[in-house]
Amino acid sequence: MTPEERFEQIETLLKRTAEQQARQQEQQAWLQEQQARQQEQQAWLQEQQALQQEQAVKRGQEIDKQNDAIRSLIVVARTCLDSFQEIRDLQRRDHEDWVTQMKELRAAQAETGEKLNILVNTVDRIIRRENHP
Repeated sequence: MTPEERFEQIETLLKRTAEQQARQQEQQAWLQEQQARQQEQQAWLQEQQALQQEQAVKRGQEIDKQNDAIRSLIVVARTCLDSFQEIRDLQRRDHEDWVTQMKELRAAQAETGEKLNILVNTVDRIIRRENHP
């Protein structure tokens, strides 16, 4: 191999090496851009994750509040049902007492009516005796 051929071979080799190096630099620049985009996306995803965690905590707190309110309403409902039952029992007893008193009153009125009839009959007999000597 002549020095010129050797020189040309070295020159070609250097040219290919330079081209390869240029392509590698382009690829490296592209990879760096991709990496920067991925870092941006990762930062955005982390922000979104933090927001979702905050929302989950808030939802959990709201659910806890609602559960507490539901428990309180259940207590109120039970109290109301107990009160309604007591009122029903009182009304039933009052009605039974009223029915008993009405029966007693009817019996007393019937007795009074009988006594009044006896009195009227007695007065009527006395008056008839006095009017018919």
